Amino acid sequence: MNISAILSELNNDYSSSVSDAQIKKIQNQIQTLDQDLKSENQSKDDARTKQIKVQQIQTQIELLEAQLKQLESKKNQNNTSNQQAENISPQQSLRSSLNNSTIDIRA
Repeated sequence: MNISAILSELNNDYSSSVSDAQIKKIQNQIQTLDQDLKSENQSKDDARTKQIKVQQIQTQIELLEAQLKQLESKKNQNNTSNQQAENISPQQSLRSSLNNSTIDIRA
C-alpha cells in the first residue's frame, strides 16, 4: 500500500467518524425537540404561551435540520473527494503536477 492510499484512508476514517458523530448528535437533538413539541401541543398553557413555545421549538428544529443537511452534504463531498483521490495513481498525480508547473529556464 502506498503512502497516498494510507493517508487517504486515514483521512476518510477521521472525517467519517467525526461527521457521523455530529450527525447523530443533531438527529438526537431533533428527536428531543420533536418530543418537546408534542408535549407542548398537549400542554394546558394558554394559547398565546403555547404559540410562542411551539414557534421557538419549530425554529430550533429548522436550524438543526439545516445544520444536518450541511453536515451530510459536507460528508458526501469528503467521500467523493476521497474516492477520486484513491482512483488517481501516483504516476498520474506526478504527471498532473508536472503539467501544471511552469519551469523557467532562462539564462
